[in-house]
Amino acid sequence: MSIDIRKLISATILPILLLSCSFYFIPLLSKPLPHTLQIILPYLPFVIFIIGMGLSWVFHHSREFNLFLLFTIIYIALDNYIWTSGLKVDSRLAYLLLVSLIPINFLLNFLLKERGILNQFGLRRFLILAAQLYFIVWILEHPYAPLKEILTFSYFKYSVLKLTTISQPILLAIAITGVIILVRLIQTSSILVSGIFSSFIAITTAVHFYQQPQLATLFILLAGLLILISIIINAYSLAYLDELTNLPSRRALFQSISTLGKTYSIAMVDVDHFKKFNDKYGHDIGDQVLKKLASQLRQVRGGKAFRYGGEEFTVLFPNKNLNEARLFCNELCKNVENSPFMLRNKKRPKTKQDTSNKKQRDAIPLTITISIGVAERSQDLATAEEVLKQADKALYKAKNNGRNQVAI
Repeated sequence: MSIDIRKLISATILPILLLSCSFYFIPLLSKPLPHTLQIILPYLPFVIFIIGMGLSWVFHHSREFNLFLLFTIIYIALDNYIWTSGLKVDSRLAYLLLVSLIPINFLLNFLLKERGILNQFGLRRFLILAAQLYFIVWILEHPYAPLKEILTFSYFKYSVLKLTTISQPILLAIAITGVIILVRLIQTSSILVSGIFSSFIAITTAVHFYQQPQLATLFILLAGLLILISIIINAYSLAYLDELTNLPSRRALFQSISTLGKTYSIAMVDVDHFKKFNDKYGHDIGDQVLKKLASQLRQVRGGKAFRYGGEEFTVLFPNKNLNEARLFCNELCKNVENSPFMLRNKKRPKTKQDTSNKKQRDAIPLTITISIGVAERSQDLATAEEVLKQADKALYKAKNNGRNQVAI
């Protein structure tokens, strides 16, 4: 399993930062808030949940939609069953059953595939949640002693486990669910999964502090915010980041072009003989080549790289003249040529005896080259579109002159 560390860090840094700040300020959050905030706070979670469900609906995120619905149910249940005195129910059992909804539904949302909201698959999720709520209400009205014994049973006597009122069986379920989501996050480096994982921590923290309604409300609010932010960032990524290379897309390119000053250069980059390479080795290997090139383009001096389309890339050089941009592009050409792509050999040894054959190798180095065309803004090329077209002409000039070079 290959893990994109850079993508994983970028997907998790904001949720981790928000969670860390929240836990750091717990002593302050436990103190009474200003009177105005105390009035507004009880309604803020509903605002976030409604906005979140609306965005989930727009972007067809059934998993996130159901989690917002779950947070709403937990918040209403805490307010009406746990924080309100005088109700004729077993408050301890009501609390544990409510907490058990968290690992069950987070896990179900990961096991069930993303297939829409208002269809048979989405309705099935609603029915599963409704069945759980009906079961909780029925149990509270018809107490069943063995169930409470199971939920409150203590397997271990460690003092650290006494720091929370959440029972050990439910803590185990929470830990298992958290590990499953974390593994998925490491595998996918998805901002949506990152938001779900961090919200899982936040909502679990909220029910841990259920005896402090203000603190619990703030963490429920945070749980909704974390998923809401992840939906917004994911929507931005789909619009402005190329899915394969994770470089900014053509839309981001034209937006960046509009912010350029009077001095700049633009380079068009193309992989040499890419079609023949794809035909010979397959599109999967071609995609790996583009990913490798993208990682080198991120490091180009003086400029910012974009995926233009296919095997073409664009590099903007703000405040750089033609000679400076050409120097940086020449460095890029040499770096790509001197960094061979390692093609894994499909005929690797099947037994240990075969490894004695020195001619057998695990990988075959393939030399990849690029051609680059560069143009600079001038009196004749007053607009960025004209500079871009001229850079494209220079690119074809580099190809006609033998490839693996920079033309201006």
